[in-house]
Amino acid sequence: MAGPNLDLLKAVLDAFNEGRLDDLGRMCGADVRYTIRGHGPLAGVYEGPEAFTKALGRVKELTDGTMTMEPEVMLEGEDAVMMYARVAGSRLDGRTYRNFQAYLYRFRDGLLVEGQTIPVDQAAFDEFTS
Repeated sequence: MAGPNLDLLKAVLDAFNEGRLDDLGRMCGADVRYTIRGHGPLAGVYEGPEAFTKALGRVKELTDGTMTMEPEVMLEGEDAVMMYARVAGSRLDGRTYRNFQAYLYRFRDGLLVEGQTIPVDQAAFDEFTS
């Protein structure tokens, strides 16, 4: 049986996949901290709901709205969910990205307060987003 954090993460994924970035911001705590690992232009630490949604908006912008995540495995702990997902998207210049990524999310009081994007093939992700 899914717990509340898993249900919230599914809502976050739906909002991202559908491009509803304003909804994403409302699912975050005021102190949300999100890390995108790597060396490309998206890499960094984003603090606060506005920075978080702006970073994910940049992902959607770079991919003309095509970047999506499809969970393969989701493991729920007391305050966290670890997810392994298929990620796919394309760029207007013809580049495509189809790979796996791991994600770690933490929750407090029914809100997302921390997240990390952990690409399995960091070089491919950095190349695609550059």
